[in-house]
Amino acid sequence: MFCVENHSIIIAIIMSEFKKKNQYPFWHSPLVLVILFCILGLFSYNIIRLVEKERETSRNKIIQLNKIEELRRREASLNSDIEKLKTEDGIEDTIRSKFQVVKPGEKVVAIVDEEIVIPDKEEEESHSFWLWVKGVFSK
Repeated sequence: MFCVENHSIIIAIIMSEFKKKNQYPFWHSPLVLVILFCILGLFSYNIIRLVEKERETSRNKIIQLNKIEELRRREASLNSDIEKLKTEDGIEDTIRSKFQVVKPGEKVVAIVDEEIVIPDKEEEESHSFWLWVKGVFSK
């Protein structure tokens, strides 16, 4: 019996030491939990901002790619205009479109639109008013 009693005392001592080791009052205190929660909130906020910036960057990338594509189309158009100017017909078309020139022997017909002047009603009324005023004082 002596042996069984010693074992139960030893087990009780080990269990009390085990309970003492498993108690972590510092990590389970409300202050530490609040601090950890604040750190978690800060990380969450930064992740959300990071996702928003990534979306904005994606939109800006699409805009810039569209601008690059437009510039490439313009470059192709300008290169075709340059190639056109290297030919005799291209030079002639450009000169005819920018300046009013003709080849010897060609005739040009110029159509001029007449501008019809419509007098404003305000001018007529003011004109007739002044005529009336003149008429009153000239008598």
